[in-house]
Amino acid sequence: SHPSRKWGDDSSNLIKHWSKLSLEQVIDWQTDSNRYGGDVNRQTSQWLQTFLYNSSTLELRNCVEVSYNGLDPVQKGGAVYFFLILKEMFQMTTDVVTALKSTFSTFRKEGLTKIRNKNV
Repeated sequence: SHPSRKWGDDSSNLIKHWSKLSLEQVIDWQTDSNRYGGDVNRQTSQWLQTFLYNSSTLELRNCVEVSYNGLDPVQKGGAVYFFLILKEMFQMTTDVVTALKSTFSTFRKEGLTKIRNKNV
């Protein structure tokens, strides 16, 4: 169906709410944007993807490209690439969550100056 009927007034801010979106949702939106968004929208999306690629470390690029290169061309674009970067950069394993909770707890109780090996 046409994106206006599919999405309606629904809008999600990828920057603010990326952790609440699934890869499938972002790919679906990117696909619709590529199919129905027009040349200017596709060019802007390509510029974003190129900017993100050029701004990333080789290690991050390699991790993201594993997923990105497996997509159909119509599914590719800046939004998907950005989402994959965010997912790669902010993976939350149990150990990471535990360490963050401990750091936040220490900060809440003692302030930043009490965190060892950190200059303030």
